[in-house]
Amino acid sequence: MKRTVLVCTVGAAVLFGPGAATAGAAGQYADVPALSAPRAAHPIGEVVSDAALYVRQKPTVYSDVVKVLRPHQRIQLNCQKRGGWVDGNPVWYRIQGFNGWVSARFVHNLQPVRSC
Repeated sequence: MKRTVLVCTVGAAVLFGPGAATAGAAGQYADVPALSAPRAAHPIGEVVSDAALYVRQKPTVYSDVVKVLRPHQRIQLNCQKRGGWVDGNPVWYRIQGFNGWVSARFVHNLQPVRSC
């Protein structure tokens, strides 16, 4: 009987860490680390335009349109830099995973965005 308990205890320690074997027996979970939500690799932005938003090849309104985003669509932002002014705002965001730029005038960043 003792051998079975030892095997279960060792197995629990291997699977769940060294504190798991004693945590279940004592009914305390002080040793168990709290789980945290995974952090997004890139900041998230939300389109705040009521109409479709053009994604441009370069950070200027004179550049070619390469994609169109829907209103209220969430996107991942890679970085930000100054470009052509749009309604008093010179900041543009580069979209992650796609070679294009959107004006910060029409995208609300939900997290800080690094400079390019």
